[in-house]
Amino acid sequence: MLKEDLVDYDPETGRMNSTPRQVFLEVSSRCNLTCVHCPTDFGRDDGHPKLDLPLEAIDKLSPWLRAATFVNLNFVGEPMLSPHFGELLRRCGEGPAQVSFNTNGLLLSARNCAAILDARVHGVGISIDGTHSMPAIRGVPYEAVRDRVIALAKAKQERGSELPHLSLAFVLMRRNAYELPKLLRDILPRVHFHAVHVQPLVVIYETLREENVYRDEFAADAVAEAREIAQAHGTEFIVFRSTSEQDERNKGGTNNGTAQLGQVSPTYGCVDPFYEIKIRSTGEIMACSYGREVPVKLQDLELDEIWNHPWYRRLRQDLYAKRFLDKCTQCPFLFGCADNQEDPLVAGRRHSREERFFRGGYRRRRPPTSAPPVAFTGRSETSGDDLGAGRESGS
Repeated sequence: MLKEDLVDYDPETGRMNSTPRQVFLEVSSRCNLTCVHCPTDFGRDDGHPKLDLPLEAIDKLSPWLRAATFVNLNFVGEPMLSPHFGELLRRCGEGPAQVSFNTNGLLLSARNCAAILDARVHGVGISIDGTHSMPAIRGVPYEAVRDRVIALAKAKQERGSELPHLSLAFVLMRRNAYELPKLLRDILPRVHFHAVHVQPLVVIYETLREENVYRDEFAADAVAEAREIAQAHGTEFIVFRSTSEQDERNKGGTNNGTAQLGQVSPTYGCVDPFYEIKIRSTGEIMACSYGREVPVKLQDLELDEIWNHPWYRRLRQDLYAKRFLDKCTQCPFLFGCADNQEDPLVAGRRHSREERFFRGGYRRRRPPTSAPPVAFTGRSETSGDDLGAGRESGS
């Protein structure tokens, strides 16, 4: 499904006649992990409030939620930390929207699994970034996450339920690239995943400067091997937010144009500000996956005044005309390339868990053994001249 097919926009005025088709709710900005590639360094106390989205915000958003096609319960943070998690599932599921969320998986307790199944949640994405590299990258053993995902899959089976669809989110970097095939060989025989989503790392900390796979060709053969493993298990394998020929929007992907996972749009330039909205736990509003901030909060104005605010209308008119200005010029999700490791917003900033990441030394990776691989280099021919990095800055 193409996102732009769900958009009703007036180019002359910049006004949206359709409400947001996808609503992201940061139901909790707290997290129980300190992942080294997270856009918010949960190991620090500066700058990011640890809050839960109040139910009053859900009440105000109810018209949008009931009209939306998709509702996602995370932006940053772990959604199952919200004290209202079960009630949020119920309220967001009252309309026709498909409710989904990403999680690090550690809180998939029997109680939370039951709440997910009771609410008929459509999709749960589990972030797993390797096997032996998981403690360094995410601060938790791979087996701990795998066993909780197995428990959710077992609960689904006992209920005889097809939902939720489970997906695996993998952030590709130098550290873990060759663990991807091993990971799939271990977990796919145990758990049926609807899809595996792979996206190259977006570098935002000096800590990960050398982890950028856009600088190398070696990652492509690992991706090709992983694709074969996934297909053998009947699991869709999708690479997106990259410039690789294997990307879902290019000929090498498995989607063949049937899905639009990224932001790139031949009509709108970047489809995010026309299609989705992100509500932070503070009430702050983000217009896109790269974090362009709308200069109003949810509590300031009525919903239509927010969605058709003059700031929004100017941004949409620029994007519709393929004018990428201000922060858009640096967007790695639109212009995925080697330059994304030079993000000026965080130049020189280091992650608080870099000692954990580098403990034991950097592992030299084996060179490709197959035919010349597809490189993750250069600008995309289809970019119109492209976070989330997983993800939509999720768990």
